[in-house]
Amino acid sequence: MDASLDTLVIAAYVFADSFAIPRSGPAGKVTDAELIALAVAQAVIGVPSDRQFLGVVGKLLPGFFPDLPDQSQYNRRLRRLTPWITTTQLGVAELIVSGQVRLVDGTLLGCANYAGCAQQSLFAGHAGYGYCPSKSQWYWGMRLVLMSDRNGVPVGYDLTPAGEREYEPTYRLAQAHPGTTLFADKGLWGAQYAQSLELIDVQLVTPNRHRLGERPPSEVEKARIRLVIESVFSNLKRQMRLEHHLAKTLPGLAQRIAQRLLALTLGMLLNTLLGRKPRSLVAYDGR
Repeated sequence: MDASLDTLVIAAYVFADSFAIPRSGPAGKVTDAELIALAVAQAVIGVPSDRQFLGVVGKLLPGFFPDLPDQSQYNRRLRRLTPWITTTQLGVAELIVSGQVRLVDGTLLGCANYAGCAQQSLFAGHAGYGYCPSKSQWYWGMRLVLMSDRNGVPVGYDLTPAGEREYEPTYRLAQAHPGTTLFADKGLWGAQYAQSLELIDVQLVTPNRHRLGERPPSEVEKARIRLVIESVFSNLKRQMRLEHHLAKTLPGLAQRIAQRLLALTLGMLLNTLLGRKPRSLVAYDGR
């Protein structure tokens, strides 16, 4: 076994095929497990366009998929399979999740690039305006709140309008992880909020206030731990191009997030088995 796109796609098919996926009507030429394997390949290659991906996958994986769906069928069936993509991802994550430390952070995902998008987009009613300090840029879209373990294995995510804070999504995610220590940034400051997490047996750790240039060693260690989830976002938004997701609806965005999280988790599992750095996915992009 080696670290390659072929290995990742085979692993995706094997894990997806191990779950019973209900389907109405006759079986198609492309099975649901094959579609999930295709979704993983698309995510790790970093091709946001379904049409473009279906045009190049035959050259990257010759003989793997003799029958390919058209773009409309591929998009429609993957949206239906989102719950099973998530189930597969969480099943893989259980094999490598370790310890009682959890990390949480959020990142903005734009949902339109034209004037008047708030009225015309199908995200209207779900998305909102939010500001990204690191880019000094306003977004109209959604905020992805992600939770991972100490090594960056995704264990849950939630979506909220870009302008809303991360308190409620984090609380919902933390409910599934009692007995853990949760590291977060200053966006979750607040004694009352920390007490509410203690009621569900979760200890919140956030940065302490300190003078500029006088960060104590304990704060440096906290920042080092939180850096792991920043690395996860880098995998998702740069190599897998989640920032350019091309989704037109909220279910479409959820599907694109789920397929990238599955690709990331499978890559981390294979890297663990091969003794590689967990989040090093360059070897799987097919280039």
